[in-house]
Amino acid sequence: MNRITATKTALTAALLLAPLCARAAFEDLGFGARGPGMGDAVTGVADDVSSVYYNPAGLGGLERTKALASHSLFHGGLSDGSSLGLSVAALAVPIGNGRHGTIGAAWQDFSLSGVYYEKTGTVAWGYRFDRSSRYEKLSVGASLKYLSHGFTRLDEAYNAVETNLTQNGATDPVLAGANARGALDADLGALYRLTKRWTFGAAILNAMQANVAFSEADKDPVPMKARLGASFKSLWLLLSADARLQKGPDGSLDKQFVVAAEKVFPSLDRGEFGVRGSLGAGDREFKQATVGLSYKIQRIQFDYGFMLPIGTVKETSGNHRMALSYHFGTPTQAEIAETELLDQYKRLRETQNYKGARDTASLNDPRLAEVKEQVLRENYYAANKLLVAKAGELLPDSSVLNLTRRLSAVAAYYPSLAPEPGRGRARWEDLLASGVRDFVNGADSRAMKKLAYAQSLNQQDGGLANFLDKAGEISRITPDKVPADFSRGWPEYKLDQSDEFYAKKRYSEALRKLEELLDIEPAYLMALKKSGSCNYMLGAYSRAARDWERAARSEPDPVEKAKLAKMTAEARKKQGTESSWEPETSSYRDEAAAEPVLTGAAANAREIEKLYQAGADAYAKGEYGKAADSFRKILTLDPQNTQAKKALERIIRLSR
Repeated sequence: MNRITATKTALTAALLLAPLCARAAFEDLGFGARGPGMGDAVTGVADDVSSVYYNPAGLGGLERTKALASHSLFHGGLSDGSSLGLSVAALAVPIGNGRHGTIGAAWQDFSLSGVYYEKTGTVAWGYRFDRSSRYEKLSVGASLKYLSHGFTRLDEAYNAVETNLTQNGATDPVLAGANARGALDADLGALYRLTKRWTFGAAILNAMQANVAFSEADKDPVPMKARLGASFKSLWLLLSADARLQKGPDGSLDKQFVVAAEKVFPSLDRGEFGVRGSLGAGDREFKQATVGLSYKIQRIQFDYGFMLPIGTVKETSGNHRMALSYHFGTPTQAEIAETELLDQYKRLRETQNYKGARDTASLNDPRLAEVKEQVLRENYYAANKLLVAKAGELLPDSSVLNLTRRLSAVAAYYPSLAPEPGRGRARWEDLLASGVRDFVNGADSRAMKKLAYAQSLNQQDGGLANFLDKAGEISRITPDKVPADFSRGWPEYKLDQSDEFYAKKRYSEALRKLEELLDIEPAYLMALKKSGSCNYMLGAYSRAARDWERAARSEPDPVEKAKLAKMTAEARKKQGTESSWEPETSSYRDEAAAEPVLTGAAANAREIEKLYQAGADAYAKGEYGKAADSFRKILTLDPQNTQAKKALERIIRLSR
């Protein structure tokens, strides 16, 4: 480096260090190559190891260990020969298979021609709340980082350079002082997965605003930055947007906006190719365009990013970034399912006469007899392999492809559901097995109900929750999951939903929730009783009588049987038909004969009074479930009872 070049470089470093230029030190330079290829608009994406930099909450979603190494060259081709480079290394490791979050570490080393440097060491932690938690859609994270920067003293430190580039022989007051400084800072982040595809993110960078001035007497805080992001992600397409806010050198609020997209083109034997790009604009003439490429094969991924500032730094070839990532451990269940789907799709498309259809191929097709046999044995791995092997013999259409997608998804999560010899199955296992059979056969509505029911009985099983989401994605039916803060099962959840609608006099909607339950549990006693009440309120007296008769057949309490008999008779009377119901046991006849039964309004009034008193007592003790049952019974006897309706509405509000 000649004297003039060295002088220019030293002056550049001096400008970088000037306290008045609050945004010079530790500028936001991005991380790796994928994020910069998307204009760093990944606050709402944060799905890889670079989350340690962009949004530490994203670490909580990683299912296996990942490592990254990257090098970047900024503003290549500067006329003074200066070289600005950034080297990065990062590692993310899930703790306890992710149950306790993921810890990440990163190292960044930025240098300017060996004269000025910035180094950042980061330790981060991200956590995604368990699916059984009421916060299951939320991830949070934080990072602690140590910032250090400094410069090398050149001869100009003791022979100051004037503005006209002449040296005056005096000591430079800036360059001859302290030449290194370190400080702690922190980042905070959060992600909220609104749906399977939509995610929103927020991050606060440099929350502590570390003072990195070289002199203890000066202040040069690293500015705090706020980022808000959103992303939409399908199987091989990603769309994202970021809004960035930070205080400018003059105290005003600077704003930047970036939109980005990423498309992956998968293949089975040639790896995955990806393209990405972004456009950004904002205050202080901020304009930029970026493009990026990626190639992934097995566990290794290579990324390249290019960013061109528009209308700012001129006579430069832009910023170039390259990164290499490595994925440790075995593929995730989602990756396995995607690979098998690609394999089956390829085989089917390679056959002739491909045509489209919307249904799932029937297992009753004689050509699928062997596949059906394995499905009946609940050996889904074998069934899936047989179907793939037979792909060339079938007349392929999308109905066959639909069946392969379903079998592939089931096999990835449950290769076999056949019960072990001598061991019975739990209720949730029966529901899972039945739901999977319906799913494979294309009976999606019943399948999703059964799977949601099974998941409510075994909420600690993350694999079941993931499979439920996958089945919902394939069937395009949103899983009707029991909320994490609801302590009971799926049937009780349906009853609770029905009660809310009933209290609002939305009887048709209340009835639909009960029908969903009765479709899976046709003999559910409380659902039959409530279904009768809904039908009665809707004027469907024949259906009300039918429901109450069915309830009476399984009601073990003789007193309740008598009430159901009277209610059925009333419904038949309004319908113009006499009741056909009679008590089924002699014990009931004996009890009924021993105690005279009041009829008409007098009997109802006395019973309602008792029920209301019981409900009020339970409410006073905080036993809201018992209180609600009492008030519901009142509404069964007198659907227009205003006091019971108001009491039930109050309990429902308290229980939310």
